[in-house]
Amino acid sequence: MSASSARQDMPPKGGYSSIQWQRIPLKKPWSGFKAFSAYFLISAAAYCGYHESLRLRRRNRRENEELTVAIEPLLVAERDRMYLNQLRKNREEEADLMKNVPGWKVGTYYGQPLYTTVGDNIIDPYSFEYYAHAHPNDEYWMQTYDFWM
Repeated sequence: MSASSARQDMPPKGGYSSIQWQRIPLKKPWSGFKAFSAYFLISAAAYCGYHESLRLRRRNRRENEELTVAIEPLLVAERDRMYLNQLRKNREEEADLMKNVPGWKVGTYYGQPLYTTVGDNIIDPYSFEYYAHAHPNDEYWMQTYDFWM
């Protein structure tokens, strides 16, 4: 390579600009009035949004309570129907199990009635009688149902 191809860096014509050495203060982005105005505006919007959501939650809760009151008789009737069906199944199972025992009458203990008739009132059996022909886990689950819910 020849020496003529190399070129030395030189200062620009007219020289370099002067070096800035004094402190340049930053421009304040917000004045105090603007900052407080923004704070109060955002707070007012949040307050309105909070009260609107509170009103919506109260309306939804009221609607759920009305639905619960409306559907409760249906749920109680369905529960009672399932209860009586299970009692009927228990009696049928008892009749099937004890069909070979002479003198056995369903609903008695060797001819002795277990319950006395008290008019139209039903006497609820104990839980171990009610779940006599069910899986043991079913009885345990129903006895602890309120604890887990």
